[in-house]
Amino acid sequence: MSEQKKILVVDDDRDLCRMLERYLTVKGFAVDQAYDGETALRLVPKKEYDLIILDIMMPGIDGYDVCGRLKTQREYNHIPIIMLSAKSAEMDIVTGFKTGADEYVTKPFEIQKLMKAINDTMEKRRRAREDLGIKHEIKFEFESRYDYLDKVNELISQLFLRTDLAPDEIWNLKLAMHELGINAIEHGNKLDPKKQVKVSCALYSEKLEFVIEDEGEGFDPSSIPDPTAPEGIRRDRGRGIYLVSQLVDEIEYINGGCMAKMVRHLNKPRRAGAPRGPQ
Repeated sequence: MSEQKKILVVDDDRDLCRMLERYLTVKGFAVDQAYDGETALRLVPKKEYDLIILDIMMPGIDGYDVCGRLKTQREYNHIPIIMLSAKSAEMDIVTGFKTGADEYVTKPFEIQKLMKAINDTMEKRRRAREDLGIKHEIKFEFESRYDYLDKVNELISQLFLRTDLAPDEIWNLKLAMHELGINAIEHGNKLDPKKQVKVSCALYSEKLEFVIEDEGEGFDPSSIPDPTAPEGIRRDRGRGIYLVSQLVDEIEYINGGCMAKMVRHLNKPRRAGAPRGPQ
């Protein structure tokens, strides 16, 4: 007999929490409830939850903050988080994935859709843990920002499992991946749904190597102004490239700027003054 899976439902709507508890209990899950972010953060260390269903708009600590705090800790990064929220604007969903959510379901919702998200998310995490020690290179392709942010979250979970990098160092790699990937979609492929972005991450004994390639026309990196120079301070152009250069040890633009290769050395101290993740 398989062990009963444990789910934490976090929402300030107590009626919704009770409804989900009844439904998920019938489906064979053990369910706990929390009506605010502070309570959720107290409960998580006490039990080994298999999944968290998390509202965003709550009094005190909101869902974005709860998700970000958990996903930047090695002990809890592996717990899948499904955001369940009435915030349905594109930027709300993008923010959810950026903070580390594994799935995002908007309210009002169909219970069958939520159930599918629960099963799919748990299965995806199970496969990721089974692959541990087998894959030394991870590759994926995508067209949309949602797909990309979801894949980056999976990749970040693998870094927590496979490396001894500090959480804030992994967070910096996530920021760099976000910056280059979104840039490839929006500026490289110009949001063309027919074009894809390819990403690979290779883990070596001494370094991590990331390659991001779009199908755009490319650009000349030397033509991008230095945003730290007096003449570039008021310009948005170049800030993303500069940020990435501060987050990784090496960055190289290849194939006319259509391909970016980032390297993070595993046994090399980080540069003084490099950005740090959330504390």
